[in-house]
Amino acid sequence: MFKSKESATRSGTFESLLGKGIEIQGTLTSKGSLRVDGKLQGKLHSEGDVMIGHGAVVKADIEAANVTIAGEVTGNVKCTGRLELLSSGRLRGDISVGSLVISEGAVFSGVAEMTKLSEPQPKIPTDRQRES
Repeated sequence: MFKSKESATRSGTFESLLGKGIEIQGTLTSKGSLRVDGKLQGKLHSEGDVMIGHGAVVKADIEAANVTIAGEVTGNVKCTGRLELLSSGRLRGDISVGSLVISEGAVFSGVAEMTKLSEPQPKIPTDRQRES
């Protein structure tokens, strides 16, 4: 009867939808998952997942947990989790991501930085610790 937020996002349903006929200029902020099928120019920040649908045109910097791109994005993308470029996806901009998946046929032009999520770093002994 009730679905968790995680299962809703994985099944392809989104809390908010920017439909094909909608054009927005400015900053778009969402606490939940968001799907963009229209046009957006500015900035997009989501605490949840973002899906840029086939045919969508986004000229914005994007920050989100996970990002999937099937449309066209011009701007920098920062996500703590996974960035996935589907075969119809086009991305022109720099990215900082936890993981990256690029399907055959997708286009990416920019600089990629991959960060590890919550992996403990090995401790390197300092000179004082070595002397003891």
